[in-house]
Amino acid sequence: MFRTKVNRQLLPLKMCFFLLFASFGPTIGFMPTIARQLGYSITTYGATMMFMSVVSTILVPMSGVMVDRFRIKKTLFLVVIFGTGVVSICFLFVPKAPVEAAMTELKCDSETTTMTVLNENNNKNNLQPTSNVTYYTVANHTGGDELITCKLKCQYTELCGAGYAIVNNPKNQSDLSDLWTRTINENQNKYDQIDLTLTPKDVEQTEQIANSYVFKVMSVQINGTQILSPTCRCHLKTFCHIANCSNDRIMEVATVKTYRGNVLNLYQFWIFFALVATYWTCTTISSVLINPICLDALGDRSAEDFGKQKCWGSIGWGGFSIFIGWLVDVFSFDKKDKDYSPVFYSSILFTALNFGVVNRIKVVETNKSEGRWKNMCGLFTKHYMISFCIWSIFNTLFHTIVTHFLFWYMEDLVSANDDHSQRAWLKTLQGLAQGIQCFGGEIPFFFWSGWIIRKMGYGNCMALVLAAMGVRMYLYTVIWNPAWIIAIELLNGVSYALGYSVKMSYAKMLSPPNTLNTVIGFIGFFDCIGESIGSLLGGYLFDTYGGVWSFRFFSYMSVLMCFLSVVTNYFGLTRESITSKDHAESTNMDLKITNNNTDKKS
Repeated sequence: MFRTKVNRQLLPLKMCFFLLFASFGPTIGFMPTIARQLGYSITTYGATMMFMSVVSTILVPMSGVMVDRFRIKKTLFLVVIFGTGVVSICFLFVPKAPVEAAMTELKCDSETTTMTVLNENNNKNNLQPTSNVTYYTVANHTGGDELITCKLKCQYTELCGAGYAIVNNPKNQSDLSDLWTRTINENQNKYDQIDLTLTPKDVEQTEQIANSYVFKVMSVQINGTQILSPTCRCHLKTFCHIANCSNDRIMEVATVKTYRGNVLNLYQFWIFFALVATYWTCTTISSVLINPICLDALGDRSAEDFGKQKCWGSIGWGGFSIFIGWLVDVFSFDKKDKDYSPVFYSSILFTALNFGVVNRIKVVETNKSEGRWKNMCGLFTKHYMISFCIWSIFNTLFHTIVTHFLFWYMEDLVSANDDHSQRAWLKTLQGLAQGIQCFGGEIPFFFWSGWIIRKMGYGNCMALVLAAMGVRMYLYTVIWNPAWIIAIELLNGVSYALGYSVKMSYAKMLSPPNTLNTVIGFIGFFDCIGESIGSLLGGYLFDTYGGVWSFRFFSYMSVLMCFLSVVTNYFGLTRESITSKDHAESTNMDLKITNNNTDKKS
């Protein structure tokens, strides 16, 4: 019989990690695609998350100082958990940004009339296509030779004026240009309603760089007058917007999914922005506080056992990312947009459960120490602390790129493949990617991180983390099927879980007495710097140069930082342990200050 020893004192802590990250995982993971569905560009999302990082830059060290100064660690933790649940309810009612139809070009000559849809949703820089031709066939989405009808709202245009060639009409039939001119003169309108009839089998292939699809027009109807196989005596060229079309695929192509104006003028954006800011504030502070609560509870075994507690957060994040992603696809069956309500309902449920669990955790409040700030200033002037903070900035920057833009990149891959089965189960695939990140990567490395750190040392582990991140981001750029990302996410164990454990245990080792919360808060400050740079720079690069180029750029940068980390470690700029002399000096400083204060009072 096998016996399993369970530390009951740490059981509430494990449950807190599980419930906290089970509520965070689906929301944070799907936030980029939620923003995209609401109508915001990747640049807008990147700038928004950059601002969230700036807010976190202030809140993280402030929260550490507050709980050390006022001893309100548990109270603040409960407040931000409650705030997470409230914001999750509000997310259910966020309005979408207004979008409009793409520009459609209507051309007519003596031979035929065509409608060209300028597809502005396909940015040529998003991906590197294997071919310069996009194959688009409406017949794949309709039955047989069923005709398609579309209603267009077209602009006023002058005909047979300067620059227009007049040609004979060899078919001796009603002329579209004559009808168009007569309608304009009668109505004196700047816009006219045109009903078009298309046929699926006449869809042409168009070049990718053109981002357009050309359809042959079988008939035109203007104000009740219909023309079959329309031609024009004068070359007609005007621009229209598709108001309605019987084919969903054409409507998908013809609808601009991203708001093209200034989002700062939209009340919808400010509602979304305020909720994201509040949610990010709550999740940031709660993530900061749970770490010192755990480290204080573990005591001297923090380096060995921290990862074993943190892995329960990965179980919650990964397990429910898979389940909630599947629920989103199920709830979205036969819907135009994805239904993300399961994401927020689950967050509300787990937040309520976690609120009760936290009340059962015994939180060790910080002892007051008059010499805390002097010890802190001395610590952050040490060369090993400076190199550690620089490593933390870049490690967080690279992790931010993956967190904020990987799912966006997966959606671009699915769109490029034009695979309807992949699109239908995309959220499940994305949930599986997060699940593999946690179960296949994070949990083993969180569990064995103490042993790995002890065998390799802090400096070598820091270099290994950056190397794994560089390989991971490069592999994203050499695949075409997004399903392969599931296998790549196994590297998340080295690139994230090991790095996180190194960061927390290293901070615990370096912290002077009674300053752990403050030190972790200031480490979080440097993390937020990396996150803000990653969000803004990543959003700009992905929008301007596309996912392939951007991931490769950050991959090369990660490899470069790995090399610099190896050099830093070689020259002894990384501290592997704190000697008893260091602890004695810190303790004597506290005793000296305490004795001086006692003498003054007496």
